[in-house]
Amino acid sequence: MASKADLPSSKKLIWPVIQALKKSSGPTQKSVIDTQLIEILGLSQDLIAIRHDNSRAEYQYRSAWALSYGKKAGYFENPARNQWALTEKGRQVGSDV
Repeated sequence: MASKADLPSSKKLIWPVIQALKKSSGPTQKSVIDTQLIEILGLSQDLIAIRHDNSRAEYQYRSAWALSYGKKAGYFENPARNQWALTEKGRQVGSDV
């Protein structure tokens, strides 16, 4: 049975979030980023089903923190509510984030 320990930490999700945003042509909704993370990470249904609380899955909670950490590091910006985009720094960073 899958557990929270089987999911990447928020900080390890920064690179997959960058990959998800690179697939978009502009600002992207958080829900679209989360959907792309399922594909990028190859998350199983068991991992997707792990809940953080009644409102969202654990991977969604961690991706929100990844966006927050990445924004603080200068990789992301959120030009509007629930919209995320790469900064120039985010477009140039490599997988060693």
